[in-house]
Amino acid sequence: MTDEHLPKPPAPRPPTNLRKHRRQTERNLAIGALVLLFLVGGGLIWYFYGVGAALAGWVCMGSGVALFGGLYLVLKLMEWWSNPRDE
Repeated sequence: MTDEHLPKPPAPRPPTNLRKHRRQTERNLAIGALVLLFLVGGGLIWYFYGVGAALAGWVCMGSGVALFGGLYLVLKLMEWWSNPRDE
């Protein structure tokens, strides 16, 4: 009896890099949140209250994003310092 009629096993897949996937997902979520915040939120402020209010809203939103971005960078720096490195 020959094995010609049996299906071939699938080719092995490369290993999954979960850290890379997490970084990409975090980046995509952050970009999406910023687009939603500035374009949709700023656009609605502009539509209902005018240009001056939209500019003030964008300044306030930008300040909030800068605050959270700074905190995120501090936490990432602490994570980088705490992980042992191969030397």
